Amino acid sequence: MAAGVRRYFDYPRWKVDYLTHISRRHRAVFVEVPKAGCTVVKRVMQHSEHAGAPFEPPTSVHDRAESPLGAPVRDGFDIDEVFGPDSEMFRFAFVRNPYSRALSCYLEKIVGEQWLRDLRLPRLGFAPDEQVSFAQFLERVADQPPAQMDIHWAPQSLLLSLGKVSYGFLGRFESFHADLSAVVERVGFEAPGHLLTERSAHTTDAGSKIAQYYDDHTVRLVRQLYGEDFARLGYGVDLRFA
Repeated sequence: MAAGVRRYFDYPRWKVDYLTHISRRHRAVFVEVPKAGCTVVKRVMQHSEHAGAPFEPPTSVHDRAESPLGAPVRDGFDIDEVFGPDSEMFRFAFVRNPYSRALSCYLEKIVGEQWLRDLRLPRLGFAPDEQVSFAQFLERVADQPPAQMDIHWAPQSLLLSLGKVSYGFLGRFESFHADLSAVVERVGFEAPGHLLTERSAHTTDAGSKIAQYYDDHTVRLVRQLYGEDFARLGYGVDLRFA
C-alpha cells in the first residue's frame, strides 16, 4: 500500500489520507488544497454522503476520524483506482492564486488566534508571542524543503501531485461558487444551497488586502516559492491580477 502511494505522491501517506476525501456514494475524489475553499467542499460532500439520512456533522469538517468520507490508505482503497490514469472515479480539486493564498495563510495562521500561532510559529523558528511580518514569514518558509512545509503554505502543485495525478476538474477559488456548483451538478452531490455559500470561519478576505501587504520583496519571495504553481495552474505573476 505504501509503495502504491509513493507512485503518486512525494509526501507521507498520512498526509495523503488527510488531504484526500473519497465519496463512496458518488465515486468522487476530492484532493484538498488548504486555503482554497476546502472547508466548504468538505461540508457539502459530508452532507451528501448521507443522502438525506439523519446526520450529525462532525464538530469540525477537518476531523478525519469523524468524517463519513473515505481516506485512501486508512480505509484500504485500491490506490490505482483512486489516483491512477485509468480510474473511473471523478477526481477534482480547487486552487487559488498563490499571492492571495500565501497572504490568507499568514493572516489566519501567523497573526490570527493565539492557539494557531502557538502551533505554527515555533515550527518556523519564532516564539509563539513574536510579532512576525509577512516578509519574515515568507523568508522562513523559503528556507523549508517543500515536502516539509505545513500543508497550508506548501505549493499547490506538490499537494495535488500535478504531473503524477490527473484531475477531471480544477476549480478556482476566484470563481468558487460557480465552479463548486458545476461540480455539485456533475457529481450529483446533495446538500442544501446555503452550504455552498456559507462563509467559513477561516475566511480572511486576503484578496482585498493584497496592496497592504505586498511590496517588491514579498512579490519576489512568492514568485520564488510558488513558481511551479504559477506555471502549472495558469496564474499570472503580475500582482495586479491577484
